[in-house]
Amino acid sequence: MMQNFPSLSYDPVTRRLHWITAAIVILQFAAGESWGWFGPVWKTAARNIHTSVGVAFALLLLVRLYWRWTRRAGMPPVHGRLVPGVHALLYGLLIAEVVDGIGWRLTGTHPLYVFGANISCGACRLDRSWHNALTWLHHYGAWVIIVLACGHAGVALWHHLVGRDDTLGRMLPPLRPR
Repeated sequence: MMQNFPSLSYDPVTRRLHWITAAIVILQFAAGESWGWFGPVWKTAARNIHTSVGVAFALLLLVRLYWRWTRRAGMPPVHGRLVPGVHALLYGLLIAEVVDGIGWRLTGTHPLYVFGANISCGACRLDRSWHNALTWLHHYGAWVIIVLACGHAGVALWHHLVGRDDTLGRMLPPLRPR
């Protein structure tokens, strides 16, 4: 039987960072998985958009980690033994995905465009022999993140629908009375 936990919500910044992260992860995954479907023009555009959003996501991830670290005392209590491990695993995988995405782009042969700017840095290029390994890591890392994120969402829904506790409600914006 599930016990009801105190209804302590996350602060608005934490909630926004969480949902923005979730949206970007879904969009980046969809863009990365689909860019070969529509021909070379779309593939180039999608690659450049994916790279630009990836750079913005890296900055968002730094902000999110900083916010989480500095606001730890204000976070709602964690219930269960798996929660901290799953959160740490998701954060670790997101960081690894950003790092191998950057490495993948720096080992590639295509020009590196970030928000329309051609980043030409010959000294920044990495050894091409790493490209296939980084491609594999980036592709399958994205799948692992999506599977874990879906599991994370599924557990939150299970808590809400079956356990009838406030686990999901703590990450949703407060409802305003009409």
